[in-house]
Amino acid sequence: MSTTIQRAFAAALAGKNERVVQLPHPRVTFLAQNFNGRPALVAKLSLRPEQVVPDGRGFSVTTDRSGADDFVRIASTDSTLSLLFLKLVDYVLERTAQTDGSLDPGSLLVNAISEFKRFSQRKPGRLSEDEIRGLFAELLLLIRLQGGDPARTWDVFDSWGGPFGAVHDFEFAAGNALEVKSTHRPPTEVRISPPAQTSPLPDGVDLLVLPLERVGLDTGAELRFVDVVSEVGALASAHGGDVVEVWESALTALGLDITDEYYEQWRFVTGDWLRFVVSDAFPRIDADAVPTGIVKVAYSLRLDALVTFAANFDELEALP
Repeated sequence: MSTTIQRAFAAALAGKNERVVQLPHPRVTFLAQNFNGRPALVAKLSLRPEQVVPDGRGFSVTTDRSGADDFVRIASTDSTLSLLFLKLVDYVLERTAQTDGSLDPGSLLVNAISEFKRFSQRKPGRLSEDEIRGLFAELLLLIRLQGGDPARTWDVFDSWGGPFGAVHDFEFAAGNALEVKSTHRPPTEVRISPPAQTSPLPDGVDLLVLPLERVGLDTGAELRFVDVVSEVGALASAHGGDVVEVWESALTALGLDITDEYYEQWRFVTGDWLRFVVSDAFPRIDADAVPTGIVKVAYSLRLDALVTFAANFDELEALP
């Protein structure tokens, strides 16, 4: 998440009640506010009469519809500046900054809150195979990015947005991003949703694909899902502080109880990572071309059609 966001809220909370600090944003006036000792995000924008911004776990929403502008206040229910609230703010600012497509900032705000609720308030339950495969790939990449260097631990965990509904699985402070997909062996295609996952970014975005196949018996070559989860948990515990909070929030958002014996059965044999650099010529659905009224788009990409965009995974430099 952006240190700018953290500093803005820290400054607002250090001041008097209702003190505000403006947050940088290309389309909407967003303010970090001290709301009776609690952090709140205030947005100045226009909402249609039928549009209602929903409450969620850890935050409440009020709307003041007066004059030409509407003011939406998203207030944390906690007096401390929690990681979950900061992730919410980061997600809202990211989603409402999008200029592709036909949605206005008010609609983007409503959609962003609803999407974040869906990811962060998942009901406890067992992950599906597709969810386990996707998370398994993200965790293996997280371990790879950390590279055994304690100095990199916070940056890697802080960039991890997959469990919190971020557009990309890893989004770095420098502006670059990584989108992680798993696929069966041999690798043939991956599914993209939303289209923004493979839209070019000024600072670069890579599509990383891990071929993996589930195995039922111990072969000596497989990796157990529970072991990978435990390894990442150990990295978080060793660092402590904010990293532990990120890890615990991620487990909550995922609804993952690793003590459930259900997860003992999941073990995979992995192939080599594939890396594709997303450029302007990268095959994708352009959000601007999607007709008004279509709110969800998903499609599959054939990997053999991405040969010209392939790059060496070992030369990946995600963290500046």
